[in-house]
Amino acid sequence: MERQQLQELGLSEGEAEIYLALLKHGKSSVMGLAKLTGRHRTHIYDTIEKLKEKGLISESVIDNKKFILASSPENVISYLKEREEIAKKLVEDLKELQTDEKEIKVETYKGLAGLKAVFRDILKEKQDYVGYGEGGRFQKLLPEFFDQFQGQAETLKIKLKLILKKGLKVPSRKGLEVKHLDYISPSTTFVYADKVLIVIWEPFPTAIRIIDKQTADSYKSYFDLLWKLAKK
Repeated sequence: MERQQLQELGLSEGEAEIYLALLKHGKSSVMGLAKLTGRHRTHIYDTIEKLKEKGLISESVIDNKKFILASSPENVISYLKEREEIAKKLVEDLKELQTDEKEIKVETYKGLAGLKAVFRDILKEKQDYVGYGEGGRFQKLLPEFFDQFQGQAETLKIKLKLILKKGLKVPSRKGLEVKHLDYISPSTTFVYADKVLIVIWEPFPTAIRIIDKQTADSYKSYFDLLWKLAKK
């Protein structure tokens, strides 16, 4: 078990085996390690050098004989911290190489579970948002979840400006302001944070989420235009 864990931490199979052998049996010569592990001495010499570089073993000369000793197991932590610092430096270097080309992220969610996921994201952002489209579909498809969503939005004091088709209504809540237009898209669009959420209700509930500030700003500008045209 310990050998596998040491390998998961970055040691080779041979390094893990020799380090564990030294921990269990104490100091040993190369010949002794060859007998303990069944490995060839040439391999053991190479592995010893690698373990020394990692700070996991040391050498001692007793009566003109060279012995290998395992360092404290706490040195494994020091070795990992050193690797972590190397990794951090590498990440910074890689970031400098990365092109600064930002792509628009588009995600698709299907089914009722998908709808719940995207609406939970609106609550997670905890920001006021706007929307337009035919009303009533959300409440009809997910009545219990709709009530929970409304309650949490009210608790979080998230305001919503909503444009609906003339004649349609939705349950009121604090922070909700509604206007109407004679015609509005059968799908529903919400703009929140740097995201645009387009919900297609039929024939199969599908949500398309676009994550991009420029796109969100453009949809928000379009909403502002509709808001001026809409009536209470």
